[in-house]
Amino acid sequence: MYEIMEENPTRQKILELLKKKGGMTTDQLSKFLNITSMGIRQHLLALEKKGLVTNAPKRRGIGRPKFEYKLTEKAEKVFPKQYDFFAIRLLETIEKKEGRKKVNQVFGWLKEEFIQKLSVNINNTTSLEEKVKSMVKTLREEGYLSELTEDREYFYIKNYNCPITSIAHKYRESCNMELEMYRKIFGDSVKRSECQVEGAISCTYCIPKVMA
Repeated sequence: MYEIMEENPTRQKILELLKKKGGMTTDQLSKFLNITSMGIRQHLLALEKKGLVTNAPKRRGIGRPKFEYKLTEKAEKVFPKQYDFFAIRLLETIEKKEGRKKVNQVFGWLKEEFIQKLSVNINNTTSLEEKVKSMVKTLREEGYLSELTEDREYFYIKNYNCPITSIAHKYRESCNMELEMYRKIFGDSVKRSECQVEGAISCTYCIPKVMA
């Protein structure tokens, strides 16, 4: 089920109902779940604190408006999706119809597209340090859990999550594409010291402070 809601089945059911209905009042939720309105409000308050639901007044006729609860954008991400499965099936179909070379070409297109997006920010920087920081900022915006560290010789960009892990296990071209992307931005001397597909906790890219 949904990882962050496993500890409370009732709140999980509330999320499911709000997903299906689009929005519900406490009275409607109380009726569906056979729980008192006060109990429903306690659950909704807990979900609000987690940023999973929000509410707005809904007036119908004369009298005090009732509040309708809806899912937030954060809550939409709780529900399981099959993006990786679809992407792998798509790549498998391309390979079957056009060959593995076409799969490499697809990853190449993705690499160039991402580099173009990065260049908008990176081209405004003047130093290597600023360029590396801009890279990390963009990666975080793209959904990576990225961290920047350094020592006397290198900047290290550590990506602790891989948005395409399932794809990378089947198509290592995606890993090659990512390394090529770093080298195109920071130079051929960039190396990858760790890779999650090989069992490491992060994909770590080492960027020399003095370029060869």
